[in-house]
Parts: sequence; structure tokens; C-alpha cells
Amino acid sequence: MNRTLYHSSLTSAEHMVFKDLINSFIAEETIPVEAENLVSFRNASKEVQVLFSLEENTLIYTGALFLQLEKSYRQGVQWKEGTPVYTRQEGKWVRLDTAVQLVHVVLRSNGGEGVENFISSVEKSVEQLGLSLQHLESRQSTFPRTAYEWFIESEKRASLRDRPFHPASKAKVGFDTENYQRYMAEFGKATPLCWVAVADDCVVRGVVNDDPSCLDLLPEQERAVIEEEIAHRDIDRRKYTILPVHPWQMKQVIEPDFQKEIAQQKILPLSTKAGSYLSTSSVRSMAPFEQSENMLKLPMGVTSLGAARYLPVVKLMNGNSGERLLRQAIACDDRLKEIVYVCEETAWWGYLPASTGLFDDHPRHLSAQLRRYPQELFDKDYKLITMASLGAGEASFYFIRQLLGEKCTEEGILTFYQEVVALFYEIVMRLFKIGIVPEIHGQNCCLVLDGIQPVALLFRDHDSVRLYPPYIRKHNLDDPEYLIRPGYSNSLYNDTIEELLFYVQTLGTQVNIASIIETLSESFHLPERQLWEITEQEWQKVLREINFPDSEKVHRLLFTSEKWPVKLVIRPLLEVGGAPGAMPSGKSEGINPFHLHHKSWHLSPSSVRL
Repeated sequence: MNRTLYHSSLTSAEHMVFKDLINSFIAEETIPVEAENLVSFRNASKEVQVLFSLEENTLIYTGALFLQLEKSYRQGVQWKEGTPVYTRQEGKWVRLDTAVQLVHVVLRSNGGEGVENFISSVEKSVEQLGLSLQHLESRQSTFPRTAYEWFIESEKRASLRDRPFHPASKAKVGFDTENYQRYMAEFGKATPLCWVAVADDCVVRGVVNDDPSCLDLLPEQERAVIEEEIAHRDIDRRKYTILPVHPWQMKQVIEPDFQKEIAQQKILPLSTKAGSYLSTSSVRSMAPFEQSENMLKLPMGVTSLGAARYLPVVKLMNGNSGERLLRQAIACDDRLKEIVYVCEETAWWGYLPASTGLFDDHPRHLSAQLRRYPQELFDKDYKLITMASLGAGEASFYFIRQLLGEKCTEEGILTFYQEVVALFYEIVMRLFKIGIVPEIHGQNCCLVLDGIQPVALLFRDHDSVRLYPPYIRKHNLDDPEYLIRPGYSNSLYNDTIEELLFYVQTLGTQVNIASIIETLSESFHLPERQLWEITEQEWQKVLREINFPDSEKVHRLLFTSEKWPVKLVIRPLLEVGGAPGAMPSGKSEGINPFHLHHKSWHLSPSSVRL
């Protein structure tokens, strides 16, 4: 390891995590920004003034922390990046330079397992992001030539930030340094898969017509080696299903935790490794090293964003239902038929013995899903990229320059952004009109480009296609009959327009679109205000063009209401509990970026109300 380069990358990682952390604390009111704890620089005491640079319009927060604030379209106010943050300890000023120091000060009155786990995740996020940034700085950049190469490169870029604005998003708890550098997408290392034979009476299958096998994904020569081992060991193919297993999962979970099943010959690990796969930004989704429209999703016991990345049968079943609903919705709208692609995810296999239930923890560690991309997206002269690859900050800079080429000018970037948001909101709101919102955060929402012209979106990962029942009934769509864990809340069925719109406002806009705005503003020095103006302009245009039910209400919720919902990221992680494997989630209230945009708003103690 180049220690000098890693130290520099670690400093950058520390800054990035610190920024997301302190802004999340502000957005979630863990740092309560109210008039009574704000003071303008000119009215601050001399003791406080000497801590900060002389700026007449600076607003200083004076609570458990002392820090400078600035206006933020995404969340109202935010930390002024690069300025010092202080606290007082035993009558002395102490500058906070690390994310872990910040967590300890802000959450010192809290305790318990959730806080300790969060502190550990923040620490690991800094460490592992540093490794990723070091690789970004040292790798030789290659220019993608094919649609498949663009897709793989976009996954690498998206992985470098993971979930935007989340301070612990890069923490993959369970990976040591070697595992992290071997299995994360940005490192681009091909991984041979392990394989197991699972007794058919313990396997549940998805709904498929052509009865595929995971062995079909292998090159003929590698498949022959596995077939030879199966024959040599007298494994009856009529009684066993052959499934791939991620090598980390095999060593860390299957071999130690499934010894009983192995002894009973319900699971037979094969010694042959076969297949060459690249991790994508979600870690557990795998793309073949050589171009193919057939990809895999495999469970991993790694914890990310507070949830283990395993793959339970109930999620796979809900994915079947969600995909069916999404396809039915697209069929209702001739325009959607032209501009939406959907991955086929109905072929899957999950370990589920008769003695276990859908919501039991143990069996969800062994399963496999075959994800089929529309073949034409790789055959034609398209570029297929994740939207997250455009919102990964520094990691997106050279990617966007490569993508736009000679059009990477201020005018060209603004035109490209306008076309992206126009397409995005047209598709999202046409689907919303029918009563559904699929996965629209940047990781599972992909752009299809013809040259540099956005022409379609591709959706994948269908186990969270959310719906508003009155709208889907109006369009004669079937109830997907999602399987919900008894006693736990669900986000799939939404009882009001506001509840369904929440996901468009938060995951779609405050995460996906806002991360692109931040990247374009910071990396290419474009006015943030102008990008939000374009966003509003295109979204309003879509609403005018679509014959929308409840249009006045939706318009008010989106553009004239002072408040917008906020998806919490830290507070839920501090609360121990929840459904195993489910990402901790919570809701709150914050500023409407479009309402703020229309106000002549200047920072002052009286103007700030989150």
C-alpha cells in the first residue's frame, strides 16, 4: 500500500464523511438549529469571533457545538464546508477534526448498542472510503467503448459514494481490508464463484417459463468441469439444484453456520470454482466479466446501512409481484412503453426447508436470483449507466467528462442535466399517476443514453414497487398481494397520496437528483440555484402535460408547501430493533427546496426554521 497516497485519501474520506454526518445531524435536528442558538458574526462575542474567519454575513450556531452555517436548497441550512467546528470541554475550546469526535460530542448523552454500532460504522466508513479514494487516484482511467463497458464503469463510480448524503454508507461491516479491496465494485476485480448442490425438497423457485439453470451462465468449458465433479461424486441432478455462492459468503456463513445441513447432505459444497464476476455498486449483485445480459444477485452476510445484505425468499416473492405490477402499469401508458425498460427478475432459487418460515433468519443466507437485462440495451449503440454514477462527487468528475466529451461545457452540462430531469420526472410522474413508484434512487434507476441523449430509464430490483391502492384500482391493476412480516410496518402499501409522494420527494429528489446537483455544482462550478430552477421547471412542465388526478393537491405538496418530508438516516440506526435485513428507516419534516428557491432568503437568526 502506498502510505502517502492512502494518508491523503484518508484525509479526503474524513472530510466527506464529516460533511455528511454534520449535515445529517442538522437535517434531523439532532443539532437543533433554532433562532435562540444562532448569532450573526457581528453580534457574536469576541471569544467566538476569533474562532472563525471574518465574514459579515456569517451565521454561527452556538449550542453543544459552535459552527458556521450557510443556505442549503436540499435541507434549508447546512454546515459551511471547510470551516472549523468547535466544542467547549472543561472551559477550553476544542476543535473537532474527525467524524468520530463529532459523533461522540453530539451523541454523548445517548447510549446503548445502537449508538456504539453507529460510531463503529462511521469509523469504518472513513477507513474504507479512504481505500476507495486511494484506488481512484492511482488507477489508470480507461475510456469505455461499449454499452456494457459504460455500464460496468458506472457501477464502479456509483459504488465510490454508495448512498449519497449518508455518513455511514461506505461501511461494509464484515469486510476486512483484503475483502473490501477484493469484492467492492470500484476495485474492478473479477471473482470466481463457489457452487453448492442443494436438495430439491429444500428449494423454493421463482416463476419461470424456460426453466433456466445457474449453470447456463457459465462458459461451456467451466460448466463441464462442474458437471464432471457432480458426476464423480454421484450427485443426482434430479434431486439437487446447483446454485452459485459468493466466496465470502461460503467461507464466512455457509461453511460455519450450515454444518448441520452439510452433514445431512441437504447442502453439498462443490470444490470447483467457476465463473468470473464483477461486483456492482450493491455488492451482492454480480455482473459477468465478459458481456452478458444475464447477471446474478447473491446473498451476503455483510452489514451495510444497518442491514445485512442477505436475500430471503420473501423478498424474491415480493420481487415477482412487484415486477408484475410494474409491467402492468407500463402497459397502461403508450409513452411509458417507449421510454421504460425493466429487468426480468422472475428466475430465482431460495433455500427454505419445510421446517422453516418465510421470515426466519437462517435460510435467507442461501439463494440466487438471475437478473436479465433487455438484450437490446447492450446490442445497440447505447450507453447504460446508473443515475448514481452522476452523483458520486469527485468520483463522477472524470466519468461525466468522458460521457459528454466535447459537450462537457457549461452549456452542454446544463442541457444534459435538463434532459435527464425531464425524462426522469416524466417517467416517475406517469407511473405515479397510475399509482406506483418503483425503486427511483440512483443505484437501481439506470439511464439509457443514445450518444449523450437520455432516451429511457431502466428499473431493477422490484421487491419495493410501492403503490397507492385507489389509483391502481382505477387502472384495473392487480393487487400484488405483497407478503408483509406480521407486526411490522410496511412501506409497500400507501394509504394516501402524500405517503406515496414521499418516495418521489425523498429517494427520487433529495437523494438521487440532489446528489447529481451537488456533483455538478461542486465539480463543474455551476450555480446550484440554476440547477434547482431547471429541476422545478421540468417537473412543473410534466405535471402540466399529464392529465393528472388530484393535480392541484400534488402541485401544492411539491411546489408551494413550505415543508417537505425528510427520510431520516441516522436516528433509525440508533434505535436497536426492526426486521432482520430491513434497512432502518424513519420520516421527519424539513424545508421544501422549491419554496426556498422562490424566497429572497438571507441567513439570519429569525429566518431559520427547519
